[in-house]
Amino acid sequence: MADKNKMKVPQGSEGFFFEEAYIHRKVTEALQDLFNSWGYLPVETPVFDLFDAYRSLIPDGEADKVYRLIDRDGDLLMLRSDITLFLARQMGLILSEKDLPSRLCYSDSILRHQDSEDISHNEFFQSGIELIGKSGYRGDMEVLLLLSQTLLLLDIPSTVHLGSHALFNSVFSSFSDSQKKKILKLTSLREFGEIIKMCSAALGGSDAAIAAELFSFIGTGEELKEMTAGLEKKSAAVYNSASGELKYLNEVMEALKKAGCGDNFRIDLSEAGSQAYHSGIVFQVYMNGMDTAVISGGRYDNLLSNFGIDAPSVGFSLLQRKIEPGIGRKQRFSLPSGMIEMDEDEEIIESFLKAEKIRNEGKTVIL
Repeated sequence: MADKNKMKVPQGSEGFFFEEAYIHRKVTEALQDLFNSWGYLPVETPVFDLFDAYRSLIPDGEADKVYRLIDRDGDLLMLRSDITLFLARQMGLILSEKDLPSRLCYSDSILRHQDSEDISHNEFFQSGIELIGKSGYRGDMEVLLLLSQTLLLLDIPSTVHLGSHALFNSVFSSFSDSQKKKILKLTSLREFGEIIKMCSAALGGSDAAIAAELFSFIGTGEELKEMTAGLEKKSAAVYNSASGELKYLNEVMEALKKAGCGDNFRIDLSEAGSQAYHSGIVFQVYMNGMDTAVISGGRYDNLLSNFGIDAPSVGFSLLQRKIEPGIGRKQRFSLPSGMIEMDEDEEIIESFLKAEKIRNEGKTVIL
C-alpha cells in the first residue's frame, strides 16, 4: 500500500500535463512572440529574494500571504509573489539613465496564499510586460494598445475597466495615508455609503456624497463627458480636484476609439489601484462569467526609486492559467493533428532516417 504522505499534494499547488501543458506552452510562446514584436525583451527574476527589501512596499495584511523561509545564514527570504516587485528591484540594480526607456516581458510562476475558494489557489503563472522610463500619455497609450492586441491574440470575451489612482489621490488629497487606504478598499468594494460616512467631516456631507457618486461611475467615454459636465454644476470643489484626471481619461478613451479598440474599454472609477505602488492610470480585465480580474496593470512612477533608479513605469500582467480555458479558437495551440507513427517492426535506424525527412516537412513523427 502506498505511503499516504507520498500521495499527498500540497494545498494550492498546480500541475498540468500532456496536451494541457502543450497548449499552455504554445500560448506562452505566442504571447512572448507578440511582446517581442513590439520590442519587449525577455527577463527572468529570481524565484526568491530578501524579504526586508520589499517589506515597506507590501500593504498591511498582505504580508501574511507571502511565502517566507529562512536561508542557511539566517536571512529571511520571500518566494516570488509579484513579478513587478521583483523585476523593479532587479532593474534598479542594473539599469542606468542611458538604458531608458527599457521594454521588458516575462512569463513565470508566482506563489502567494489566496482564499480557499480562489480557483487558482496559491500557485499562479504570470505573463506580462513593463515599460520602464516612459512617462505620461505616450507610455500609457503604448501599454493599453499592446493590451488590446493581447486580448485580440487570446480571443477571450472580456472588458477592460480603466480607472485612475491619480484621480483618487486628487479627490482625497487632504486625507492621511492610512485613511486613503481605507477609502481605497471601500472604493474597490463599491461600499459608497461607508465612504460618505467616513468623508463627511473632512469634505462636508454634500461633497462626500458627490465624491462617492463620482467613484461609482462605470461607462463609456461619452458618458464620462456627460458625467463630468454635471459634476461641475454639482460641486466646484470636487470638480476642481478631479477635472484634470477626468480630462486625461477622456483623452485616452478618444485615442483608443481612433485605434479601433475602444469597444473593449469602459471607464470604471472604482478601479483606483490594486497595488500600493500604483500612481496613474490603472486597469483590470474581466472575462465574462468571472468576478475577479484576469489581467491587471497600471502606472507606477515611484516604485523603482525604492531600488536605486528614479524611472516612470507602466505595465500589465495576466494570470495565464485562469485565461487559458476561455481562449477562443484554441485549436491554434493544440497538438498537431495527424501524427505519423513509424512501423515498430522496422529497424529503428531506418525508421529514424525516414522520420527525420518527414519532420523536416513540419510534421510530427513517433518512432
